[in-house]
Amino acid sequence: MLRFIHCADLHFDRPFEGLHLVADKAKELPRENEQVLHNIVTLAIKESVDFLLFAGDTFHQNRPSLKTQQQFFQQIERLNEERIPVYMIFGNHDFYEKERYWFDFPANVHLFKEESVQTMTGYTNNGQSYAISGFSYLHPQISQTKVNEFPIKQADYHLGMYHGDMASENFAPFQIQAMKHKNYDYWALGHIHVPTTLSEEAAILYAGTPQGHTQKEEQAGIQLVTIKEGTTTWQSKDVSAVQWKKKEISLSGVQKQKAVLDNIVASFETSEKALVKLNLKNTTLLPQNWLQEREMIELLDYVNEYLEKHHFQQLVYQIDTKEESTSEKITISANKELIEHLYATYQQQDVFFETINELVNYPLAQQAIPLETLQEEAFAQMQKQLKSEFSWRKLDGSKES
Repeated sequence: MLRFIHCADLHFDRPFEGLHLVADKAKELPRENEQVLHNIVTLAIKESVDFLLFAGDTFHQNRPSLKTQQQFFQQIERLNEERIPVYMIFGNHDFYEKERYWFDFPANVHLFKEESVQTMTGYTNNGQSYAISGFSYLHPQISQTKVNEFPIKQADYHLGMYHGDMASENFAPFQIQAMKHKNYDYWALGHIHVPTTLSEEAAILYAGTPQGHTQKEEQAGIQLVTIKEGTTTWQSKDVSAVQWKKKEISLSGVQKQKAVLDNIVASFETSEKALVKLNLKNTTLLPQNWLQEREMIELLDYVNEYLEKHHFQQLVYQIDTKEESTSEKITISANKELIEHLYATYQQQDVFFETINELVNYPLAQQAIPLETLQEEAFAQMQKQLKSEFSWRKLDGSKES
């Protein structure tokens, strides 16, 4: 039996985004990144895994600060003390340059330092052999596929580590079928932050990011993988230190602002650590224009001061009063795998920009729209609209969860 953790896109030094309205209260949040890594290491030790995989973009940049490196190595040293190996590739954000690191990696860390595919081997505690094949980025982009360089399975267990996009022009394009031909037991993918299974049969999947750093990254986690008697299974584990939440509050029957305050503060009951977006619904009985921009910021301050005073660990970063449409949803029959495949496809940069080619080639649009964030925001809006306007059913007629 082989048991390991697949982690990808940790972005250990990435700030939390979209919190400009509560910047003063959010200044301590970067510390949560260290807690996430602590949770990952603790889980690895608790589960007595054979090793831990980092499938690229462990850091948010290829020149992490000295402090960031120190924090990272302190946690990895805990695994070294437990004799748990770590295998690590570098992605497009943290592409590898040896001279960027102030410290030596602990002895238990095995780095893939080349853009050409390398294979590392080892033995489990019960004496079975394993092989791990992978490559690292040495530059922000890799334009050619790397799958052809991976060897055919050559050990009791053979795993592939791959940071890239399907059919992407810039991030190591690949095809699922080509990966299947290698006959590996598991492909640990990185680059897509949404947990996505590309093939259950061949165990090809993106772990997703362990910690969401924007409100779009609500799904977060790592994969605890077990391979036993030729069967590969995986279980998503939540290791996040803080979650992004949406809270809806009905103000039906409320006519005065004071009652709005009472309803909002009464809605907080748990002390889980979260970044919360409030959606105030059914506000038709309140005065017209009752919540303008200045009042909204004041309301944010009031609510967050109340939460802090009463020892809640939530931070409200936005208040919205838009009413959702009550029109009847359109029902579409599709299985979960198809939906996940469509999501993954349109997260590919080349596919996305080909779809909106006419827009991005318009000069005024190029000046007005920051292309780095356009894709993320458009994808988040697409997911929101698909959920709000359509009802998804499995091919057998049951509802999708």
